[in-house]
Amino acid sequence: MTMTEHLIHLTVPHNFLFIFRIMKFALPVLIGILMIIPAIHAEPDMNTSTIPSGDSVIILDIKAPQEKKVFLNLPEPPRVTVIGYVRNMESLQSVIVSSNEGSTDCGNTSFISCTIPVTKGLNQITITAMDSVGRRVSTTRNFSIEYGVPDLPPRITISGKITTPDGRPVAGATVRTEFPRPYDTKTVTVQSDADGTYRINNAHGFRQKISVEKNGYTNITKEMTFTQNVNTADFILEPTTKSASGLTIVMCFVAIFGVILIFSRKQQTHLV
Repeated sequence: MTMTEHLIHLTVPHNFLFIFRIMKFALPVLIGILMIIPAIHAEPDMNTSTIPSGDSVIILDIKAPQEKKVFLNLPEPPRVTVIGYVRNMESLQSVIVSSNEGSTDCGNTSFISCTIPVTKGLNQITITAMDSVGRRVSTTRNFSIEYGVPDLPPRITISGKITTPDGRPVAGATVRTEFPRPYDTKTVTVQSDADGTYRINNAHGFRQKISVEKNGYTNITKEMTFTQNVNTADFILEPTTKSASGLTIVMCFVAIFGVILIFSRKQQTHLV
């Protein structure tokens, strides 16, 4: 053996080659774990009523009026337009819309578009679709008819400080107030300053839904009722913990390196 070969043999110990072989097989496994994509769950359509009927299914999808909608200053006498779709396996016989003021036959086509007489105040209408073999499905919509100028909510001021549990200020947190009304939602959004303080001027109404959000922290949402025009509300944001998927990856790294160390020790003992 030459001197050069002897030096190369000393600079590349057997243990290093063994670990390199293990990592060559472990690395593709780690890459595969990191490439796992979580499934996306679709939310159901809350405006759709479906009834399974043997081998047939009737789907009644009402787009308007929306649930709990408030109609303002409709012409007299008030009427509301019903719009939607019917999908079914059999031929459609009829679509009937009824209210306390009467009923309307919307025909027998898959597209629904007809008007129904209603009254001032609270209303409930029922939409019923029936196919040629007598199967039917119904859904209801509740809404209000109001006249005049809607009451404007009072304006208030809300200020405070966003901190961590140990008292450190959280800068750049998004603070949003929401004041829901039957016909709309009044929203005001600000961000906290470098010292964690925020101030919201001209928030609408005393009842507020306040949310505080910041990347790296657990979001907060609170329903709050104030009694003054000027108010204070402080919030504490908890730092988020590692997700279960991240913890799984870390555990995989630990397990693989643990196996490498065990085999390395065994190899060293064998060589001695």
